[in-house]
Amino acid sequence: MKNTQAWSMRDGILFSVLMLTSLAGCTRGLETNDLTGESLIKEGVGVSAFNVNKNPLHKTVCDPFGGEEGADPQKGVKASLYYQSPGAERLFSAQAYVDRATKSSQTLFFNDMFVPTRMFSEGFSSQTSNVVNDDAGNKLIEYFGMKFETVLRLRPEDPEGDYELGVLSDDGVILKALINNEWKTLINNDGDHPTQMGCTNTLVHMTRDTVLPIEVVYYQGPRYHIANILMWKTSASDVVGRDARCGQQGNNLFHDPDAGSAERQAYKDLLARGWAPVHADNFYLKPDGDEYNPCQDAKGPEITAFRVDEILSKDVYVSWKTDAPATSQVLITTVSTGEQRLTESDLVLRTNNSVRVSGLTPNTQYRVQAVSIAGDLGRTMSEPVTFTTSR
Repeated sequence: MKNTQAWSMRDGILFSVLMLTSLAGCTRGLETNDLTGESLIKEGVGVSAFNVNKNPLHKTVCDPFGGEEGADPQKGVKASLYYQSPGAERLFSAQAYVDRATKSSQTLFFNDMFVPTRMFSEGFSSQTSNVVNDDAGNKLIEYFGMKFETVLRLRPEDPEGDYELGVLSDDGVILKALINNEWKTLINNDGDHPTQMGCTNTLVHMTRDTVLPIEVVYYQGPRYHIANILMWKTSASDVVGRDARCGQQGNNLFHDPDAGSAERQAYKDLLARGWAPVHADNFYLKPDGDEYNPCQDAKGPEITAFRVDEILSKDVYVSWKTDAPATSQVLITTVSTGEQRLTESDLVLRTNNSVRVSGLTPNTQYRVQAVSIAGDLGRTMSEPVTFTTSR
């Protein structure tokens, strides 16, 4: 929610393009990442239920394919991002990206796995609006891979029974499920191809109590079309894997990328035969201690009175207020390199904030922004203030 004092995170993700260092998070030629922040106001109204340090904003990407943000921090899909370094041998397999490509320092979160055939040219933007680049500084829109991790559960309205899974993907996808404590490949739809339906020969029995962990590895080869839809339907052993569209492909077969990904007849026929995209409410994050989905559709607190109070050679003091209790962090950007660093939060929710940032370099120009995350994960960054440390 944008106001005159703060940038909306969602607006920033969609519309801002700033500098970014190497996607791998390397620090060659950059400052060391020993930045620290100390909240000088210790009291607050409580402690955040979420460890906001686990998913730092400058290393978190909310659905780069244009999906909506969620409304339940326990739901969603978490993904790792991999990319091919310039000059490296071309990879032609989703699994090869996970095994052999460079892993990004960014973590991606999705509300679901529903990406109808469409063009992809915007790239990946973190919650601080930085665009993810490859090692040569090119915006990442091709030759990348992702590993999605999630858990499938039935909604109250979903029938219990045997299900078969299917995917529509451009390019390759491999889907594995943890069945009887063993990872089994259910769908292999790998390789360079336009949008293609991948099917399985294995049924999965789902009850109200079933918790089915799945991993989906996906890769995008040459630009520009992408697609990645996970579908399912109740089924039986005599028909599983025998849909008429299994193995068929075409970038205009299921959806029209030139008409807002409008449904084509082949996709409508799938729906008529009982197929449905897996609903967002079927996706849960793996139960892993303090794991949560930070990409929530919640209004961020309003930041006011943000200012730089004192500048030293290696320290800066900043303060601000919020209209609702929120955590306190400071984002520091080195102007000459674009490197971003974020202080850790003490997780205390407060409305008056005063933070000392240490670990800066003397006689260096920086941009500083306040970061406040409310108890419901609504998030806001202040507008930046530029300053130069003393000699």
